[in-house]
Amino acid sequence: MKRAFQYLVFLILLLLPLMGNAQGPRERWDHLSPKEKERVWRNYERWQTLPPENKERLRQEWDHWQSLPQDRQEQIKKRYEELRQRPPQDRGPQRNRPDDQRPSRPREGDRGRWR
Repeated sequence: MKRAFQYLVFLILLLLPLMGNAQGPRERWDHLSPKEKERVWRNYERWQTLPPENKERLRQEWDHWQSLPQDRQEQIKKRYEELRQRPPQDRGPQRNRPDDQRPSRPREGDRGRWR
């Protein structure tokens, strides 16, 4: 689940600049800070180097994220930000949290219920 969540966040960061409502791509790019532009380029380069199966999995995660109600998305974002602000040793295990609604991803070769 942690890895899937990381991919989801990665995808969100990759696509975040593309989600502006009334702005064209050039205008959105021009309004980004140099730090944001660097992050977008880095994420784009990482996306290009991913194997096709990982890209497909990220697309599925993105579709799932988009299908969540807005309040659930906000809840997940808030929890993620709270965890990021904690020191790593205080974060505790990420799996099997009571409010997780999706099962964790199977390991390589264990594809039974994900087909």
